[in-house]
Order: sequence, then C-alpha cells, then structure tokens
Amino acid sequence: MGKKSRRKKVARKNRNYRPPIMPVARPFEGFEGEATLVAMRELLPAATLSATTTAEHGAQDFSFVTLLPDAVPAMVRADGAVLIALQTRSHSGDAAHDLGVALRAALDLKERVDAGEAEPAVVRVDVRDPGPRIVDMVDTVGDLVIEEDLGFWMAPGADDDEDVRAAIAETAKELIPTKQVPGVANTYWHDMDKIFVRWVRAEDESQLFTALARLQVKDQLTLGHDSRFIGAFRALGLSIPVFEFPGRVEAEQLTEAVRELEANVRDALAVTDSLTEDERRVRAGLVSRQVSLR
Repeated sequence: MGKKSRRKKVARKNRNYRPPIMPVARPFEGFEGEATLVAMRELLPAATLSATTTAEHGAQDFSFVTLLPDAVPAMVRADGAVLIALQTRSHSGDAAHDLGVALRAALDLKERVDAGEAEPAVVRVDVRDPGPRIVDMVDTVGDLVIEEDLGFWMAPGADDDEDVRAAIAETAKELIPTKQVPGVANTYWHDMDKIFVRWVRAEDESQLFTALARLQVKDQLTLGHDSRFIGAFRALGLSIPVFEFPGRVEAEQLTEAVRELEANVRDALAVTDSLTEDERRVRAGLVSRQVSLR
C-alpha cells in the first residue's frame, strides 16, 4: 500500500473516532433530584418524575421514568409527552451524559413531530456519542410518583395498541410492590415475601459508615418492629442502607421510626471523637457488607 493510500485510510479512521465518555462515580452530584434518580435507576420498578428543561434547552416539560418498552432510553408518546428512562440496556461511564444524550434526541424528535415531519416513537441513541449532561439541562423537577404498573407508556385515554397494553399487563405481574415511606425523603418499602426498607443517603460514604457504626454499637441502627440492618448498596456514588423486617409492617407505620433514625444519624455525623475499638470493628463489618451495583 502506498503512502497516499495509507493516509486516506488513517483519515477515514480519524473521522469515525469518538473520544471516550469518561467515567463519573457520582454523576448526579449537586443535582436537586440526585437521590430520586438513583432510586429510579436501581430500586423502583415503576415510577415517574416530572421535570422542565432550562431556557437554553427550550424550557420543555418532560418526565423521567423507570423503564420504557424494550428498555429504550427515550420515547415521544402519542400525546407528545417526552419520557426519558433510567433503566436501559446500554450505559457509558457517566449516567448523566447518557440521560442528556437521550433527552436531546427525544426533544429533537418532538420538534419534528410538532412540525408534522415525524411520528411519535421510541428513541434509540448511541451512548458513545458526545452530548450534554442531564444535570446541565434541567431547571426544575417535580415530585416522584410510584406507579402501580407501566401504564405511563401509553397516553391517557389511549387504548388502540393491544401489544403495548398486553406488555403492560404482563409486566405488572412481575413488579415488586413498592411504596414511599410517607413524610420522609428517599425511603422505600418493598414487599418481597419479607418486608425490606431501602434508604438512599447522600452523605459522604466514609462519614456515613462512621455514623452508622456509632449507632450500631448503641443498638440504635434500627427502624423498630424488630428490624435489623442487613447491609448497604453503593449506587452511582450514593450509599443505600437496607433494613429487613421479620414480620408484616406497612410503609405508613414507619414514618416516625425513619425520622428518629434520621435524627440519630445527624447527631452521630456531628461527633468528632475517634472511634472506639468496638466502633472500629463494627464499622469494618458494615463496610465489608456494602455491595456495589453495576
């Protein structure tokens, strides 16, 4: 191969080159809905969260959702609503980038739909493509709604897509019954034959586990009702303590217990004394039982 041919081949390769998306351990840090997005991606089977983009991105209303058909990243629904999914098949190292790419593509499709140049449809993207990060695109977020099924796939009143309705009905059988513990933030009740509560925390992980160790030594790491702390997940930079209950307890019965534990954690975080030998031992055990998701 001559030099000229080699130069052409290199040029073609360079045109196809895409710089890698750099991993971000805590992609939603500083974002108003950080803990909620982490819960929607890792804990919640069916939920929606309304949001509005910044003026720079058109001040457009859209919704974060847990899951869309075939785990696609986005959809423009028949009524023009834009839905962006947290639980998808492909991921780069930066979840905020992936959501930003999906939202931009969905807004582009909606603009064409509004102009009569396209039809509402699911949106597929390549997360390797460059694009804005979702934390730079969103102005405001609303309140999380935990849904009983995936009916948000369809526009209100729509009943003409039998395949989608059948998929929603079939999936509903597999969804884990989930509720928010009322009156407290980022705390989720799950019925998995046994009752579990998962508690999404935004504190620095090292400081949080120090506080939890102090409480465990004092038998205060509990949500009552004979519950026990069984470990923690790490997801998108946040720690998620998990509590197990031996008997039946409803989400509505746990509000005061969560508030009491929240106050105890706050007090423990404020302690600056060195850990005792027992606290160090307990802390090491707590850390060893933390499991990283994805």
